[in-house]
Amino acid sequence: MTNSQHKRQPIKADGAAPAVSVILLTYNRADLLDAAIESILSQTMADFELIIADNASADRTSQVCQKWAAIDSRIHYYRRPTNVGRTQNMNLGILASVGEYVAILHDDDVYDLDLLTEWKGLLDKYPDAAFVFNAYRALDAQGETRTVHRAPLPLCSPGSAFLEGILFKRWRFDSPVRGTVMMRRRAIDQVGRFNERFESWSDVDMWMRLAEDFDVCYTDKPLITVRDAEVAPHQFADSIGHVQPLLERMFWDARMRHYHARPIRRFNEAIRHWSFVAAARAWHFACAVNRKLRSMRRSESICL
Repeated sequence: MTNSQHKRQPIKADGAAPAVSVILLTYNRADLLDAAIESILSQTMADFELIIADNASADRTSQVCQKWAAIDSRIHYYRRPTNVGRTQNMNLGILASVGEYVAILHDDDVYDLDLLTEWKGLLDKYPDAAFVFNAYRALDAQGETRTVHRAPLPLCSPGSAFLEGILFKRWRFDSPVRGTVMMRRRAIDQVGRFNERFESWSDVDMWMRLAEDFDVCYTDKPLITVRDAEVAPHQFADSIGHVQPLLERMFWDARMRHYHARPIRRFNEAIRHWSFVAAARAWHFACAVNRKLRSMRRSESICL
């Protein structure tokens, strides 16, 4: 199928759009893709389209996707002619979608069969929420559960509580939202697309922008299983010297935006931000030193 940057028309026989557009981001993970697609197509909620956004994979991804597209008419496969980066690939997938809800999924995860039902149910129940995410089950290299990552959140939180109580307290500038969520289309239309300025971390910026205007939903059920990095290696390994300034800038912009009408609090938050910057940079430096020492010890033991 050819790549398109234009919005498609509704695909159901009665002319109505599917309730959910699932956008599966993929790049060079043909060996894991079958499991991800199968867990999506087996969902207990069937009213969705599956848009596979292939970021110019060089492996067998195209053959895998075309095989599944021939089996299930809900699948629409788009392969980018060149690698456009994760953020633009995601934005183009959203542009090609038609559902009221937009779910972003990753090619290396496996999904509980009730995932879409649970997510849509919460967004239906809480119409002021922009997106929903969940607890994540993390596997070790042997496929056993290593841990379950949870967030201290109720089913629905005001966006300000999500920002002030969760994200703005994270001194390492990370997020409990891994990037796999279901969003409300009107919320995306209101705040705009994912910002390519923040590259592969643009999703965190999006959650913060959405939380400015909407509530946030969360379920403590581990509906998504995340594979170990040995099984599904990270596909972007930018140096911390490149990544850290992006994250710092992203969180700075979010703090200043959120507290713009409260000058005293804004000043206090600026101080907090820069204390976090110092702590995060010191932590990364200590980790780098520790890795170097471990490498030296391994080299010495080999020599002995």
